[in-house]
Amino acid sequence: MVDRGLLYREWKQNQVVILLSIVFLVLANPLSIVNAYLSYQGCLADQDPQYCDFIVNYHRSNLIDINWMPGVILAVCFLGMERSKGTMDFILSLPYNRSQIFQTKFWLGGLVIVLSQLLGFLLAWLLILVYNPEHVYFFEHSSVGVIVISFMAYCLLMAAGALTGNVFAQLLTAFAAAVLPYLIVALPVGNMEVIFGVNVWEMFPSAEGYFKLTNNLYYLVPLVYVANDWLIDSKYILMIPAAMSVLFYLIGLISFKKLPSERNGHFFLWNRLDRPVQILVIAFGILGFGLFGYSAGQSIIGYILGMIIGAVVGFFVSYFAINKKMKH
Repeated sequence: MVDRGLLYREWKQNQVVILLSIVFLVLANPLSIVNAYLSYQGCLADQDPQYCDFIVNYHRSNLIDINWMPGVILAVCFLGMERSKGTMDFILSLPYNRSQIFQTKFWLGGLVIVLSQLLGFLLAWLLILVYNPEHVYFFEHSSVGVIVISFMAYCLLMAAGALTGNVFAQLLTAFAAAVLPYLIVALPVGNMEVIFGVNVWEMFPSAEGYFKLTNNLYYLVPLVYVANDWLIDSKYILMIPAAMSVLFYLIGLISFKKLPSERNGHFFLWNRLDRPVQILVIAFGILGFGLFGYSAGQSIIGYILGMIIGAVVGFFVSYFAINKKMKH
């Protein structure tokens, strides 16, 4: 599955990025504890001790909230940069099958992301024992959840890199996929409310049922996990990004094995995706700009003008992004 020769090649090719990712992911969690302790010591130095509490609360913003970023960078280096520089052709010419190449790249980055954060979790746990804060909130849940979410982000970028022919296309495709569930549901519903003059929530037996449904759909959007609101809801929510990780992994593996390599530089490696995606971009442009035009003036004229502008913008953006090949 993972070839040692390929593993060594990936290590030498991306050694600096891998080492920096490991250092950041290992230190992010314990540094969050250290920062809370230093804030407490600063409070003691400036105020009466009765007004100072040493509390570690992972629901507040802290360093591990951006642990998904090294996964994005690793995926770009492993696939997007190789496509853009043209070195992917050399790798594919080596005596390895495509499955071995993808599996080696994927699991090298995956192990860096997971094992580094597990080590960081252990160091943070030891610091909590040493500093002995008064209260610790969401430590285990947040630490484990961030591992799952950062791995999901890495899988998403690897899948996007397997589908696309350059770095820009990889990043744009990953971002579009991260918000696609929201666009598919929210834009048509919003336009339906404008056209028919109704509020969707009024069609439900109760407002509680409507908000419960929307809250469940909310966590089907990968991008929402960048914020840590999921901490205060059920711990089983993490099963969603875990399932997404498996799905993105399979998409990446199948795409890397089956799609051609001679379209390096194009937006999509499979040219049959060009037209459907272009149509989808134009449709989202029409619906999105239509809603914006309506909200700006609360008039149907603004809605129609927004749709026209959205069609033009969507066409040109999709045309120049998808149909133009980037040079190495």
